[in-house]
Amino acid sequence: MNKLKRIDLYTIPLFIVAAAVVTLRTVALFTSFNSLTMHFDNKVAITISGILVAIAVIGFGSYLFLGEKERKLLAKSDNARSYIPAGLVSIAMVFLGAECLSLSLGGRYPVGPLPALSIACALLAFLSAVSFFLSVFIERSQHLYKAAFSLSVVFCLAIWAIILFFDKQTHPTNSPNKLVDQFAYISAALFFLFESRIPLGRAKWRGYVATGLVATLLCTYSSVPSLILYAANGYVVSHSIIESVLTLAMAIFICSKVLQTRSLTPACECDAAKSISALAALRREEMEENRKSSRAHASNNNVGNDDAEDTDNYTFDIPEAEISTDFAPDGSTADDQQ
Repeated sequence: MNKLKRIDLYTIPLFIVAAAVVTLRTVALFTSFNSLTMHFDNKVAITISGILVAIAVIGFGSYLFLGEKERKLLAKSDNARSYIPAGLVSIAMVFLGAECLSLSLGGRYPVGPLPALSIACALLAFLSAVSFFLSVFIERSQHLYKAAFSLSVVFCLAIWAIILFFDKQTHPTNSPNKLVDQFAYISAALFFLFESRIPLGRAKWRGYVATGLVATLLCTYSSVPSLILYAANGYVVSHSIIESVLTLAMAIFICSKVLQTRSLTPACECDAAKSISALAALRREEMEENRKSSRAHASNNNVGNDDAEDTDNYTFDIPEAEISTDFAPDGSTADDQQ
């Protein structure tokens, strides 16, 4: 059985609060939303949901101070929990880029900063699609290209939030639905800012999880009721249906990333692994010293044997002649007398 971790004290309330506020906002959209004024006639349900969201955001922010101790973790993206959400967001980003191009080139924003912002957002959306592809294609957790493309996601979401603020053709500035979408994209941009630190080797996991919890809640709160209303009545309460689909895809992706932090392993060795590595190193040194001693001993023996063989090779026996020692009284030998 898996051990209950501190992050579980935040993820479990995340699902409960998300279900509650999504239900309240969906009820408010179906019962009291006025499509002419873009406001709610009866504000009870939407106000309660807003208060719950605010309390939850403050509670999730406490993970910055009460979360798991900061340590180096090994981020992984080689599993289906990364492939599928990244693919969803990547496809949605392509559609967002196409929508921004059509808005800027179609004449919807004839004057002001919106045309330039739309083109910039379109280019960044296409780069963001590449970023999500690289996040699963490059298996290395630390990579410069991954970090550079991750920043394009941050800027894309931030610029889209600015476009929502200046675009008053669909919703007035103080429209509650526009505010929800803006906060959702700003929170997602903050999360991806922490996401971009991981490939640089500068991950801050407390901030990563805290912003991920907030972004998951706000993106779910923004997208799910809007998509339910569109499926039932065909009415788009957000900027576009593409935006709502992208917001939901980001909620799935961010939630998946937050849940994966629960099972990440430390990037450094644990104490037991360090002890085993140290013992193995000592054993290798001992074996190396033994080999060196054996070689030295064998070398000395070979030198002695070579000297003995060399001595044998350069010596030979000189035969000695047989000399008689029998002398006659006059000093001659026996042969001379014969």
